[in-house]
Amino acid sequence: MKHRAINLIHKSEALSLLCNKTASHWSLIKFILSIPLILTSSIMCVLNSFENNNDENSMRLPNIIVNAVSVLVLSVQNNLKASEKVEMFKSLAICYIELAHKIEGLEDDELTRENLNLFTQKYDDLLKQTLFEDIQNKHKKEVMILFEGKSLPLSLNGSSGLVIEKRKSPNFVTRDNINEEIV
Repeated sequence: MKHRAINLIHKSEALSLLCNKTASHWSLIKFILSIPLILTSSIMCVLNSFENNNDENSMRLPNIIVNAVSVLVLSVQNNLKASEKVEMFKSLAICYIELAHKIEGLEDDELTRENLNLFTQKYDDLLKQTLFEDIQNKHKKEVMILFEGKSLPLSLNGSSGLVIEKRKSPNFVTRDNINEEIV
């Protein structure tokens, strides 16, 4: 029973970290996509402030071009839904870590099969909400390395096709190398 609880804690912590990394990734994308919108808005403001009495249509082409770029960037932003993904992954990260803390907070006599089944159901419900296709493989591999030797969710334990290639270089520091140096 205790072994199942520890495995669930490890899985929840791993997914919390994965969701945090993914939220940061989508936050960066959201930020990068907002820069062109700021620039195009500023350019429009500057272009429209010029007065040209000779030809009223002289600013028409630059306005069309700048508006087209703005619409294109907004369309990309809407299709990626970066803002929604940031919020969703932040929320999931918090829920996973709360689940791990609730399990850790149980006393040995409170760790019953019913409690463990409830926590497992909560974990499964959170797992259903997690969009693994929106998570970069780079982040998945980082979490796999950090949680090596611990219980991982199916999406990270190698059955998903993700494999970590271990380097044989003597300069590459692994957890085993660190433990050998400490002893």
